[in-house]
Amino acid sequence: MSLIKEIESTIVSENQLIIYFIGQSGYVIKIKDFIIYIDPYLTDYIENSAGLNEKHMRRNYPSPIDPELIIKCDAIICTHAHVDHMDPWTLSKIKTDFQLYTSIGAFEKSDVKISRSRLTFLYPGTTYNLESFKLTPYPAAHYELADEKGRPDCLSIHIQWQDKSLFFWGDGIGYEKQYDLLSPVKFDYFFAPINGRDAKREKMGIIGNIKEYELAEFCSKLSINHIIPNHYDMFKNNTGSAPLFQKEVKRRCKGQSVLILNCGDKVEA
Repeated sequence: MSLIKEIESTIVSENQLIIYFIGQSGYVIKIKDFIIYIDPYLTDYIENSAGLNEKHMRRNYPSPIDPELIIKCDAIICTHAHVDHMDPWTLSKIKTDFQLYTSIGAFEKSDVKISRSRLTFLYPGTTYNLESFKLTPYPAAHYELADEKGRPDCLSIHIQWQDKSLFFWGDGIGYEKQYDLLSPVKFDYFFAPINGRDAKREKMGIIGNIKEYELAEFCSKLSINHIIPNHYDMFKNNTGSAPLFQKEVKRRCKGQSVLILNCGDKVEA
């Protein structure tokens, strides 16, 4: 069975939530009668000559889902404007009347076209109701906390559903007061990038993320049941090491659960 058929045909109970990994920082959250996509990059827009034509950023594997085959998609959350998170081709090929949730700064930087009625701008410090979910955005520093106009740009998203608590760190590095914002919260699943940053990639125009040891150190101070690293699997020129991250976590907190997902894998919360 194809991944999209599995996602859309799987029957879930009233109290069941499934999270599918679709590569890079992309996820699909499914509950009964409602599906959310987070940061879906399901095309080859970056490397395609009709897109960005960046040949040094080829996908390591084909898209697990043809976006044109998506029948059920109620909402899409895009954490920021980088096209591996907010891909205009993916969003234009999904033909459902999904509601798009993102920051105003990210949307205005992107080439995504969507009617204003289907667009919800997210602001840190505000909680949004989405069906039976609660979304709370937090600032993410990729590398800056705001755009040139001082508006929210890159975001992390805390999603609450029933007694489940999920955190999706869109992209970014650590910043002052981040711990103070997140330390009061208990997380069941904490999804975060580990691809790091360096001068070589920055010269290529690649804005980096938190490094393996930095994320391990940060997470050791929070209340997290399961850490799930991401943003290291799709591009050869912008990767990180899951084994190194596991090692760094073990050094700091031996009992901490780290789950490594391959594209197409799922967790049931």
